[in-house]
Amino acid sequence: MIFSVLGNVFSMRIIGNKTHGDLAEIALTEYVNQFIDGFTAKHTGKEKFRAKEFEEDISITETSTKEEIPISIKTYGVGPLQLSTNKDVSMFSILQKEIGKRGTNDVGKIREILDNKCFKDFGSVNVLPLIYNEKEMKFRVIVFDLQKAYSSVKKIKFLPSRKIGRKKTFPIYKFFDSKNNYIFEVRYGDAKANALQRGMWTHTENAEPFFKELLAGGYKINEPPHYFNRKNPCFSQGYSQKNTPAFFRFR
Repeated sequence: MIFSVLGNVFSMRIIGNKTHGDLAEIALTEYVNQFIDGFTAKHTGKEKFRAKEFEEDISITETSTKEEIPISIKTYGVGPLQLSTNKDVSMFSILQKEIGKRGTNDVGKIREILDNKCFKDFGSVNVLPLIYNEKEMKFRVIVFDLQKAYSSVKKIKFLPSRKIGRKKTFPIYKFFDSKNNYIFEVRYGDAKANALQRGMWTHTENAEPFFKELLAGGYKINEPPHYFNRKNPCFSQGYSQKNTPAFFRFR
């Protein structure tokens, strides 16, 4: 069932970029309510008008303990992945204050930065990336191992803004391990910037060692009946490539 649900979510890319993200939030909420015993889910994505403490899209409650688990769903293609919008720009601000434009290899200073409240509090966010490959029509459900990522950082590099053609990039702090492998980055974005120009980002391929795969599968766009316009298919069916784990227990 979960493969069919996710297959339909990714198929909605044919309608628009925003559509499949909203559908994922609603579909997974209903999936938990209908098929996961011992848990209930509530879609908070629009209810709180995005003014959310944990950037959550859905809230899952374990019925026996009443424990609430806020989950931020990220539906992205292969490549750059935003882990947090960091609306108050606190991550970039602390980096700017502590190391400025120099960057650092000082492990003690790096630990001090990552122990700051803005980075530690991000550990309370349960980010669930749903990653799709449109060309191969495959998808993966993965999680970013934040603790492994933090403990692996040995260098922070500052990249100033630069002009590419008519566009100007924002400054970025990139985090690397002892072998100079990319882990994640923090982008600058003030009140004028949109969500894609700020926050914590990583890359599903360049930071592959820091991800855990929970689920993988494929999907296809069903051919519509003859009385529909064949150029606008709108139904899909997922199929399994791996056994379905209880991937909501991913913390």
